[in-house]
Amino acid sequence: MKWLLKLCYTILICLQLAACGDSEKASKTWVHDEKGLFTASFSSDAKYALVAATGGPARLIDVASNKTKQQWQHTDSNDGIIASALSANNQFALTAERASLALWEIDSGKIIGYWDFPRISDLAISADGSHAIIGMENNQAYYFDLYYGKIVHTFEHDGSINSVALSANGQYAMTGGNEHQAKLWDLTSGELKQQWSHTFKIYQVALSANGAYAMSNASLGKSRIWNTKTGKMISQLPMRYMTVSAASFSPDSKTLLTGRPNQRIDLWSVKTGKLLQTWLPKKRSIWRPDTAAIIALEFAADGRSFFSETSGGIAQQWRLSTKK
Repeated sequence: MKWLLKLCYTILICLQLAACGDSEKASKTWVHDEKGLFTASFSSDAKYALVAATGGPARLIDVASNKTKQQWQHTDSNDGIIASALSANNQFALTAERASLALWEIDSGKIIGYWDFPRISDLAISADGSHAIIGMENNQAYYFDLYYGKIVHTFEHDGSINSVALSANGQYAMTGGNEHQAKLWDLTSGELKQQWSHTFKIYQVALSANGAYAMSNASLGKSRIWNTKTGKMISQLPMRYMTVSAASFSPDSKTLLTGRPNQRIDLWSVKTGKLLQTWLPKKRSIWRPDTAAIIALEFAADGRSFFSETSGGIAQQWRLSTKK
């Protein structure tokens, strides 16, 4: 009987934990793909979501209506979209297959640029859609002029680049790679401005819109927030073995959202590193946990809520606490 009592007690604890995890309810939920997604990105105001399933085309979704506005693929064979980005002015979309890059006009859906780039790993697009940062597996990242179709700067690493970011003010690019280094680059001169070391390979980087702050995360390691001007660490997020699968600074640059492969979302104070709020999206079943990762996060334009996208194809809107 003791084993039965222990089993009942364990089940009770699991149910209580599940109930606690559901304490933060999503205000809205949309199904973007029932089969799941490989990559996703939001526009800076979360008006649009750009999503792609494994081996499938990219679909531009109007978040409010949950209707597909455009659908894009590079070639008839369609090797699958592996990365995407939307310009802050909501005029352009950028998609990457493993060996090609395409620029699209959002309103008309027309392709306006196509380039061959072997072994693309990640990308980001400038606020006005004129430039992009393209991370590569060949230890380089390119700052690329999308209007003229030429490389402006080449940023070097000693290992494959896993994550890239651009500040919305057009000041900086950030890159992170397998050699455990996160690097900050000046977009005017192409010069290396800061370099930050971690113990493990860099999995995720992010920049605040005003270019004042940077975040670097090491796979199963530390997440740190940096002052881009001085290079000094502002805060270290107090979580061990933390892999960040998505990140976004708030419009006022005071807070940072992070998402994890275990579908947990956290809100942090940039200056103190204090955990302010946590969301654990509801699982489909407590007996068969949903292993979907958070793959995209974005604050609403008013900063009062944010949007998330999971690899399970579920998008949700969440309200932020008024107490920070």
